[in-house]
Amino acid sequence: MENKAVKKTLTIPKWLNDAAESEGINFSQLLQKACQERLGMVKKGERDAKR
Repeated sequence: MENKAVKKTLTIPKWLNDAAESEGINFSQLLQKACQERLGMVKKGERDAKR
């Protein structure tokens, strides 16, 4: 698997952006982990254990 970064554009509602930023959420990291989980590359328990 190639580990090269690819830039993507994402649009979300302002209220969601504001709430996530106030919690210090890293959008890139969250999206990567969510995609890996959805694709079966990482199990929920493993993701939580790595935090």
